[in-house]
Amino acid sequence: MHLIQRRYEQGFTLGEALTSTAILGILLSLAVPAFTHLTLSSQKSSAAQQVRSLLNHARSIAVTQKETTVLCGSQDGYGCSKTGARFLIVFVDHNLNGRADSGELIRQEPVPSDTRYQLNASSLDSIRFRPNGTASSYGSIALCPSADNRYAARLIVSSMGRVRSARDSDGDGVIEGADGRPQSCPT
Repeated sequence: MHLIQRRYEQGFTLGEALTSTAILGILLSLAVPAFTHLTLSSQKSSAAQQVRSLLNHARSIAVTQKETTVLCGSQDGYGCSKTGARFLIVFVDHNLNGRADSGELIRQEPVPSDTRYQLNASSLDSIRFRPNGTASSYGSIALCPSADNRYAARLIVSSMGRVRSARDSDGDGVIEGADGRPQSCPT
């Protein structure tokens, strides 16, 4: 007796393909929001660390060089502007004109294109450190990698020149300002 060998084609049936696609779609719908949250949280932390580092560097330069040192946002890399910054700059302001003139610029770092910064300072457009490390103009810097207020960060510079982060005191995921109101992202 001859055995008839049947050849089976390798592959998926339509039902198997549709089931696999449905499962993949469900998994992606769960993973994408978590990945987005992780990415935005990471961008917020990175931006806050960059600004904190620049503030501490500016204060350190003021003390070691015994000169007024400025940190500000800048559109052109030399003059200070309150909003629309393309750069964050640190400079020793020898002539006290509020601008990084020749030989005064210490650091110039690009602002990430997807992060918005807003400076709220007593001098309107910069944070200034005196030669003793105290802040002659103090205030805060708000930053957001997204329009979602959950990803807002605010660094606060006291008159003593110390830098601290604003906190979420009510546990709703959004930091609050000194007045207790939720922090909103700069536009």
